[in-house]
Amino acid sequence: MARYEYEREQAEKACRYAEELFLAGNIPGAHRHASRAKRLCPSLPGVANALAVYEVHAAAGGRWRAVLGIQTGAAATQDAIKKQYRRLSLLVHPDKAHCAAAEGAFKLVRRACEEALSSAASSRDTSPPQVPRAAAQPNVRRAAAPPPPMMQPMYYAPRVLMRVYCSSCKNEYAAKIGRLEQQGGMKCARCPEWLSPPCQKKPPARKEPTAVPGRQVFQCPAKCPECGAAYTSKVCVGRWCLRCKACTKSSMVDVQGPEQATAKIRKRA
Repeated sequence: MARYEYEREQAEKACRYAEELFLAGNIPGAHRHASRAKRLCPSLPGVANALAVYEVHAAAGGRWRAVLGIQTGAAATQDAIKKQYRRLSLLVHPDKAHCAAAEGAFKLVRRACEEALSSAASSRDTSPPQVPRAAAQPNVRRAAAPPPPMMQPMYYAPRVLMRVYCSSCKNEYAAKIGRLEQQGGMKCARCPEWLSPPCQKKPPARKEPTAVPGRQVFQCPAKCPECGAAYTSKVCVGRWCLRCKACTKSSMVDVQGPEQATAKIRKRA
């Protein structure tokens, strides 16, 4: 137990020192100390996120394969790129990785995914090809391999402000949607749910019932359990999910007749 506490304390110190090195511009040093913290205490909260953040910054000078962690020569299909983007974006997201480098790493992953999808769509891999290993030749001096080219300017596509609806938390909000979100999806801004493409739209509101023989339509006699305001919606006998126009809260209303109804606050799953 004492050894675990010691290793945990040393891992916390290594994480703090890694962030100080990153702020000072020493990215390799920050990555080295984050790796040491992961080796000392893999269960330390946030250590895996911090290591992923510094790995993205350390690979930012290469091509998109290095940033996304896809090995040279491996298949880089759109499905593989999207899967790797989802994994990295959840690791380096500023809400998950609580360090100063998280926001920059999240942008680097986004830009790398945009170029990767553009390359896969045009069937053109811009990553440096894998050079086959030459046969061993003693007493023959081989020329040094040239350094890998720097990352080319990323493909830019304008992002458009759109309405997004999450079926998990039942919230609708405005968000900027680009080609990356349309192809790879995005994280909901209100809950941890991942929204798969295409971006969902809020389902149309339920229309008021129509009067038919044998069914009576009337104004809801219940009041909002949150603010006490009377509902103005037309209902019939049955169960209804009504939204109060005064406080905008939704409630489940059991209507037994024109003068009897019970309203309960709707609980989210």
